[in-house]
Amino acid sequence: MKYQKAKDLAEMFATMLTLACSRVEIVGGVKRGDREECHDIELLIIPDPHTPRPEFGQKVIHKTTLDKFLFDLCEQSILKFKKGGDKYKQYEILEAGEPEPFYLELWIVNERTWGIQNVIRTGPRGFSHRFVTPEAMGGLLPNDHRYIKGETRIEVDGKTLKLPEEADALAVLGLGWIEPKDRHRYAGSYPKGERL
Repeated sequence: MKYQKAKDLAEMFATMLTLACSRVEIVGGVKRGDREECHDIELLIIPDPHTPRPEFGQKVIHKTTLDKFLFDLCEQSILKFKKGGDKYKQYEILEAGEPEPFYLELWIVNERTWGIQNVIRTGPRGFSHRFVTPEAMGGLLPNDHRYIKGETRIEVDGKTLKLPEEADALAVLGLGWIEPKDRHRYAGSYPKGERL
């Protein structure tokens, strides 16, 4: 999909999802804006924690406001669920007007993991891998820092760093702020097929 069309669509979904989330940000290729085309839309979200009140005659009980909101978008034939669980969901955007299926990917995080996930999900992939890899192994992360993958946190001397925002997470590298569109300069190579 052409970049501007993907950006417009991403902004529309980001706005819609504010009804079911406490925080939403466009990430991935749309945020970087470094290519003429985008292959999907990625949003980083923190869901509203409230459980929606069931309606009379409702057949499906939803655990969260986000679950209900996404279910309703599917019922309206706006989205079609493809795969995912509690931390990641992928939907096909119906009537995206593209010859191939075009997807909306939701990365579901919390306040504690927001900063790190923002850097990782903005990418590009090579930069994301180098961001969590120690310098001694060809990465950008200082050697005295350690990324804990399953918990999405960075620690020093066994203590977790508080990195609530993207700028905080990037500051760990000692390179200052790097514009999303310029992060490819630090991408290097990365292990193929490995998912962060």
